[in-house]
Parts: sequence; structure tokens; C-alpha cells
Amino acid sequence: MPVDFEFGGVYLPPIAQALLLGLPLFLVLDALLRRSGVLARVWHPALLQGALYAAICAVLVLSMGVSA
Repeated sequence: MPVDFEFGGVYLPPIAQALLLGLPLFLVLDALLRRSGVLARVWHPALLQGALYAAICAVLVLSMGVSA
């Protein structure tokens, strides 16, 4: 079961942890997509970026909920 972390007196629920952990991953993937020219070829680049960030955060949340 995921636990809340305390950071500077502020408790972070698991969803906030996933959002914060997903941001650097998203920035790296976004830079790779820009360099490879994928963002120039899609219909709506901002929609792709939003969906990519949502997918990354969803994978992180699902992986945090898995208990061995």
C-alpha cells in the first residue's frame, strides 16, 4: 500500500508523488520527441504532450499500488 511522504512539513499523497516523479520523465521524453521530429508531424502537439504526461503518471500510480 502506498504511503504518504512528509516533505518540509507537507504530506504528499501517492498521486502527488506520481505527478512529481512523472515530470522529469515527461521532460526527457518530450525532448526526445522534439529532436526526432515526431511533434512536428502530429495533428495537435499539445494534446500528444498532455496524453503522454497522463500515461506516465498512470503507469507510476499503477506501479506504486502493486504490492508483493
